[in-house]
This record gives sequence, C-alpha cells and structure tokens, in this order.
Amino acid sequence: MDIRTDEPRSFFVDANGIRLHALDWGGTGAPIIILHATGFIGRLYRPIALALREAGHVYSYDQRGHGDSSRPADGDYSWERTVDDLRAFIAALGLEGARGLGHSAGATAVGALAGERPDLVSRAVLVEPVVFDEVPIEGESERQNELYTRTIKRKRWFESVDAMFRNFGNKPPYDTWRRDMLREYCEHATWPAPNGGVELKCPPEVEAEYYARSRQYVGLPLILSSRAPLLVMFGANSDSVGNAISEKISTQLRHGRVVTIAGTGHFLPMERPEEVARMAREFFAEA
Repeated sequence: MDIRTDEPRSFFVDANGIRLHALDWGGTGAPIIILHATGFIGRLYRPIALALREAGHVYSYDQRGHGDSSRPADGDYSWERTVDDLRAFIAALGLEGARGLGHSAGATAVGALAGERPDLVSRAVLVEPVVFDEVPIEGESERQNELYTRTIKRKRWFESVDAMFRNFGNKPPYDTWRRDMLREYCEHATWPAPNGGVELKCPPEVEAEYYARSRQYVGLPLILSSRAPLLVMFGANSDSVGNAISEKISTQLRHGRVVTIAGTGHFLPMERPEEVARMAREFFAEA
C-alpha cells in the first residue's frame, strides 16, 4: 500500500477550550475514531485509517498539546482531560455509538470512555493500553522516572526531515518501525523551526508531562468492567506496564479478549499496521 495516497480532510473541533485538529479519512458506515499515543499525531496511523474505511467512517485527531491542536492555557495534561476531550469530540460531531481504536495512552482513554459510556464508544480495539495495577509491579517507579527524564532530554530540533529520519532510523524504539511509518512521523509530526530546520510539534516537556501523570489515572477498573466489547492487543516483546499484567486483564475483562502478537513491541501499529487493521476490522464486524 502507498500510504501517500488518499489524503484525509483536515478540520478543527472546539472541545473543552482546546482547538483539536482532526482528520476525516472517509469511509461508509458507523463512525470509527482513532486516538494516538503520547507524543504522536493522528495522521501517523494512516494505513490503519485507510484500511478501516471498509468498516466505517474513520476519524482521527491530535490530542491537546500534540500536532496541530492547541495547548491548554492552564497546562492541564491530566489523563482525565484526555478522556474528556474524546467525549467532547464525539459530542461535537454527533458520533455517539462510535467504535474506537486507541494506541498506548490513546487506548487507555478509548477504553476508559467505553467503560464509562458504552453509548458513546460501543466497541473498541485497545492496542498496548497504559494501565496500572493497584499494587505497583517491581521496578515500575524506576522505569516511569527514567521515561520522564529521557523524554525531557530528547532532541527537539533537526536540520531537516531527512536528518531526523536518519537520526531515528537505527535508534530504539524507531528501529523496529516500518520505514514508511517513520517517514510519515518525521514529515508530519514536525513543523518549520523559526531559525531553520524542523522541530517537534509536541515538545518534550509536554510529552513528559503526560508520562508524569500516568500513574495518577485509574483506568484499569473502567476497562475491566466495560460493557462495551473490547479487543486488547499487546506486543509479545513489549516492556509496557499493561503487557506486564496482561494475564490479569485477560482473566478479569468483563466483555472482550486479550491477544498477544508475536515479534512485536509497544509500537505494534508502526511495526504491523496491516495486521492491526485486519484484526480491528474483524472485531468490528462481530457486532
């Protein structure tokens, strides 16, 4: 598939004082909303969005502080607000009963809203949701602190898109991504810097703030008790907190199932987008 074809329609939605940048990918049928991981943008899931048009009308948007969406005046990047923004996006466009596909923190928001309001999110695919058990797992705090520190220090400016692509190409976690997906990220998750070159649309301090607040959000009970059916995907090689408790999720999930994809990690949608899309289409068709 050439992911550079079939350009989506770009528009903006006002939600909770945030101007959310959204993409309409087209398609026929009940709505499907794709919600990205922290530090990413909605456009990055392009091959998944295009494939899901066979199952419904597909939308994605950039979360607050990401991509071309605005930043909150009060600096609130709590995960509760992420869920509130999704709720407001659905209400603004009249997408009640939508199916959802979320990745990482985006999966947590989609799953939590499905758990709270199955009338808004009727069915969802959660790819590597970030969820925490009541009792911290061994080394969890250290890993979270390391993630925050590493993110704050990450490079935000590059001489060019090509320079960024070369810089990331052989570094984890990007070294496992499909090359066209990495190129999409480098081209569209950056904008021209004032003095030349390009810089990240989601600055490191915003991304790090999401990570700092992750443990504060209690999303797991909402996901486990969801009356809306959920398909939860984990990468077999993932070191995520969610994957560490995948057995508990599988055992206690009220409506749905957990699948583990061999040979993949936390960035499963960037490694195997067609497989994610195929499984999502099949799951949505079960309704």
